[in-house]
Amino acid sequence: MKKLVAMLLVFTMSISLAACGGNKSSESTSGESKANESTVGDTKAAEENTAASVENSGEPVSGGTVNIPITDDPTTLQGWMLRNTNESALAPAIYETLLRYDETGKPQPFLLESFEGDPEALTYTMVVRDGITFQDGTPLDAEAVKWNLDYYKENGVLTGSYFNYVESVEVVDDKTVVVHMSQWDALFDYGLARTCFICSPTAVESLGVDGFNEMPVGTGAFKVTKWVHGEGIYTEKYDQYWQGTPYLDGVNFKIYASTATQQAALEVGDLDIMNLTGDAITADALKAKGYTMSNAAIPSTGYTLCFNSQADGPLKDLRVRQAIAYAVDTKAICDSLLGDGAYGTESTQWAISSSTEYNSEVTGYDYDVENAKALLKDAGYDKGFELTINFQVGDFAKSVCQIIQAELQQIGVTVTLNQIEVANYANYLGEWDGILFHPMGLGNGQFSQVAANMIPGARFGGSTFLHDEKSVGLINEAIVSDQATLSKNLKEAVKILFQDNVELYTVAITYSTAVTSPKLHGDYGAVQQYNATWNELWKETE
Repeated sequence: MKKLVAMLLVFTMSISLAACGGNKSSESTSGESKANESTVGDTKAAEENTAASVENSGEPVSGGTVNIPITDDPTTLQGWMLRNTNESALAPAIYETLLRYDETGKPQPFLLESFEGDPEALTYTMVVRDGITFQDGTPLDAEAVKWNLDYYKENGVLTGSYFNYVESVEVVDDKTVVVHMSQWDALFDYGLARTCFICSPTAVESLGVDGFNEMPVGTGAFKVTKWVHGEGIYTEKYDQYWQGTPYLDGVNFKIYASTATQQAALEVGDLDIMNLTGDAITADALKAKGYTMSNAAIPSTGYTLCFNSQADGPLKDLRVRQAIAYAVDTKAICDSLLGDGAYGTESTQWAISSSTEYNSEVTGYDYDVENAKALLKDAGYDKGFELTINFQVGDFAKSVCQIIQAELQQIGVTVTLNQIEVANYANYLGEWDGILFHPMGLGNGQFSQVAANMIPGARFGGSTFLHDEKSVGLINEAIVSDQATLSKNLKEAVKILFQDNVELYTVAITYSTAVTSPKLHGDYGAVQQYNATWNELWKETE
C-alpha cells in the first residue's frame, strides 16, 4: 500500500503543478500544496539570507517590519465578525481575548486577572487586569468588558452564539464584571477564548461600524494604519502595549494567493513567514535551505470522512462503513503526505491525547483489506458499489481523496470525486451524497468545541453532521452541565461516533506549520494558530 500511496502522491503533485497558475488558496480549511514548486524563487537570495542570519544572530533588537501572507482580502476587520483564516491570521496582532488557551487547550485568564464560574449561582465573575489600554488610549475596564460582552451577544458571528444563555452582564466596580446566565453553559469560557476579540467601545461609537472596519482598535501589540484593499493590511507597533513595547516597528499582512507565490516571496525576502498545512515536500525543501519550521502546539485540523448514514444505500449499513474504515491506510497516507508525523499524524478521533475528552477506548480500524472485503460480502455488497466522495478545493484534500479512491477500488468500491469550490462548500454541510471529506477545525484540541457545532440546532446555526440520537443527546446534555459531565458525556459520544457507529472516521490531524525566515525570532510558529506572542517577535538587522 505504501508503494501505491507513493505513486499516487507523485501523480497528484504533478497535476497540482500543472494547475497551479493563478489559483486561489483554500488554506482556511484544506491547506495548499505545490510540492514540485519547492525551488520557485531566488534560491541564492535565500542562501545569502541564511548565511547572514548566522552572523547577526544574538539578543533581540528593535526595529524592522515583518510581512505575513494572507490569501485574499478579509471580509471584515470588525472583531465581532471575524470568521475565516485570513481574518484569524491577523486578528491576534490587533486584538486580544479575555481568556487564552493554554498548551492543553484549556481557557485561562489573559486580559483578566481572574475568571470564576459558579454553576449553582449561574454566574461567571471576571476581574480585569490593571494597566491595559486600547490602542486609542482608552482604558480596558469593567465597563469596556460589559460593552463587548453585550455587543457580542447581539452581533458576534461565531462567538456570539456562545452567549445564548447570557441573561445579563453586571458591572460591580471598575474592575469586576458578573455575567448572569439563564442556564449553565459549560462552553462559555471557550467562547471567550476562541474569537471574542475585545474592541474599543469608544472607537466603535466614534468611528461607526464602517469606519471601525477600516481602522479597528483593540488591545493588541500592533495597530492598523491602513487597509489597502486588494493588497494588504498595514500596522505599526503600539508603544503603550501592556506587556511591553514590541521590538518590531510593524507587522503587515500582504495578499499572496497561492503557496507557490508565497514561497517565491519568502525566498527573495518579500515575506518573512508562510504557513503550510499538509505540504511536507515544500516544508522539507525550505527547511533544507535554512528556513525555520515550527508547529502550532495543538493540531489545527482533523481531516475526516463524514458518512451520510441516513440516506438509503450502502452507507446506511454499519458493516459497509466499517469496511471503508478498514480499507483506508491512514498511516501510509500520513507518512507520505505529512512527513512521517512531522506535520501531522493519524488519529482515531478529534480530541488530542492531552484533552480530558480524549477516549483511549477509541482504537480505530487498522488497515485490513481482507477484513474489509469480508464485511462488504456479509452486507451483500461483494460485487461492490459506486460512491461519491465530496471535498473542498485544495491540493492536500485532493491528494488524500485520490489515494482513498484507489484504496477503495481494491475492495470493489468505485469512487467518483466531487471537488467543491470554497464559495459553495457551505451548501454541502447539511446533507451530502456519499461521503464528505471534511477539514474540521479543531480549535483548541477539545472535542467539545467541535461537537457543539455539529449537532442539530448547533450553536452556530450550522447544519448537522451527526445523526445518532444517543450521541446527540449526550452532547446536548454535556454543554449545559458541569465539567465532569462534559468530559464523561463527550468521551462516550466520541466512542459512538468514531468507533461504534463509524459516522466519522479521521484520516489525519494536522498542525499548522509556520515556515519563518532565519532572521525572524520569537514564538510565532508554536502558538500562532491561537495567539502569537507578537510583542516578543524580533528581526535581525540587514
